[in-house]
Amino acid sequence: MDTLIRDLDGPRTAQQELFYDLEDAAAMIGWSVVELTAMAARGKTPDEVATLMKVCALLNAQQAKLGAYAEEVKEQRIIRREAV
Repeated sequence: MDTLIRDLDGPRTAQQELFYDLEDAAAMIGWSVVELTAMAARGKTPDEVATLMKVCALLNAQQAKLGAYAEEVKEQRIIRREAV
């Protein structure tokens, strides 16, 4: 457990910033999918519903990619030397 909790008392490293930025973006996409799905449930036309559901599917795919990138950062397979 000690190896999981370290460097919590100082500023985040560039690596940590990248990880949290990716996780935050994935979470925001997930929230958007929930909202768009609710909008689709109230859709006025079949075309509107189909379009919203297609957008949701595309966003889910992007969310999965960002989550995978975050895991690669966590495992240090992607390394960021300094923050932008």
